[in-house]
Amino acid sequence: MDKIAIISTRLGGIDGVSIEADKWAETFLSLGLLPIYIAGDFVKTNNIKKYYLIEEMDFYHPEISKIKNYAFNLEKFKDSYKSFNLIDRIEVIKNAIKKKFNQILAEDNIKYFSVENALSIPLNIPLGIALNDIISEHGIKTITRHHDFYWERDEFLNNNVSAILEKYFPPDINLIKHVVINSQAKESLFKRKKIKAEHIPNIFNFKILDNPKYDYASSINKARDFLGIDRRDLLFLQPTRIIGRKNIERSIYLVEKLSKKINRKIFLFISGSPEKQEMDYFNKIIEIAAKKNINLILSNNYKFGNKIIRVKKFFKNFDIYELYNACDLVTLPSDIEGFGNPVIEAAAFKKPLFVNNYPVLKDIIEKGFKFIVIDKVVNEDCVKKVLKLLLDKKYREKITNINYEIAKKFYSFEFLVKKLKAFLN
Repeated sequence: MDKIAIISTRLGGIDGVSIEADKWAETFLSLGLLPIYIAGDFVKTNNIKKYYLIEEMDFYHPEISKIKNYAFNLEKFKDSYKSFNLIDRIEVIKNAIKKKFNQILAEDNIKYFSVENALSIPLNIPLGIALNDIISEHGIKTITRHHDFYWERDEFLNNNVSAILEKYFPPDINLIKHVVINSQAKESLFKRKKIKAEHIPNIFNFKILDNPKYDYASSINKARDFLGIDRRDLLFLQPTRIIGRKNIERSIYLVEKLSKKINRKIFLFISGSPEKQEMDYFNKIIEIAAKKNINLILSNNYKFGNKIIRVKKFFKNFDIYELYNACDLVTLPSDIEGFGNPVIEAAAFKKPLFVNNYPVLKDIIEKGFKFIVIDKVVNEDCVKKVLKLLLDKKYREKITNINYEIAKKFYSFEFLVKKLKAFLN
C-alpha cells in the first residue's frame, strides 16, 4: 500500500486543522493510501496509527518561538535584534528538520505529502522552507491545504522576512497542488501570487451518525447527567477554542438576553481550552460571565469563582459529537473563520445555529441554509428568532431538516473522496 504523510506543526487535537487532517486521512485510506502523521506535537495519539514526532516542527518549540518573535515583533525585540542572527538561526533549524525528515523518508517509502497549513502561514518559518526543499529534492507529489494565509493576519504584516514569506508561503512549484477551503482564499491566492487553487470545503462524515453512541436519547441523558443539567434546562454549545476572534462574549450576551424572556435555566458550554497567548481574553470571558450571572461550563478545571461550573476531564468521558446531540443550540459568533466546521456539524446533528456573519460564511449560506445570522450585534430581532426555534418544535424540525439535507448534499465524505481521487491521479 502506498503511503501518504499528513504534515503539520501540530496534529491530533480538537483544533480545526487537526480535525480536518483526520478526515482527509480517512479519505486517503479509503482510496488505498496508508496515512502517516508527521508533526511537532500531538495533542492526542490514540486515533493515529503511525506517526513521527519532529519537535522543531512545533510552533511552540523554544527556537521557533524565538525566530517568530524576531521576525514579526520588531518593535519589542529591536534592541537585541543585532545579537540574534535571524537568517542563520532559520537555516540551522531548517537543516535540523530536513535531516529528520530525510531519516523518515529513508525508513518509510512515502509517495505523497498532504501538508496542512504549514505552507500557508509562517508560524514556523524553518519548517516552510524545509518542506519546500524536501518536496523539490525528493520529487514528492504534494497536496497543500491552506486554511488561511499570512497576508490575512495583522500579526504577520509588519515583518523583516518579506522575501521569505513571498517565496515559501506558499511556494509555487510544479509538484504542489494547492487546495483552499473557501472561495475568497482562492481569489486572494491567485490575485497575490498567480497560483491556481482548487476550492474544497471542509466536510462532515455522515456515517458517524449511524454509530449507536450518537443516539439522541442516549447522548442527551448521559451528557446532561454528567453535567448536572436537567432535561428542562437549555444547553448551548460553543464548540471552539477560547480565543479573541471567536467573540464568545456574544454568546454570553445572547444567553443573558434570552434568560430574561424564558423561564428556563440556560447553560453555555465552551468545549475548547484557552490558548497560551490568549489568557487575557480567557479571563475577560470568565469575568463577563460571572458579572452577568451566566451558567458557564468549561471543559476542564480552572480556579475561578462560584459562577463557573468546573467539569473535570469531560472529554475523557464524552466526545464533541455527543455534546452536539445533547445541546439545544450551537453558537459560533466569530469574526473570522477559515471555514467554520461548527456550521456543518450543527446542520448534521439537526441543531439550530446562532452565527456571526463572518466573511467566508457566504460560501455556505448561499447553498440555502437557514441560520440565525447576526452582524456583530446581538439585537432583539436575533433574540426573537432564537426563541421561536427553541419554543416551536415543528418550526425547529422544519428548519433543521432543511439544513441537514443541504449539508449532506454539499459537504459529505463522498464529495471529498471524489475530489481527492481526481487530485491524486
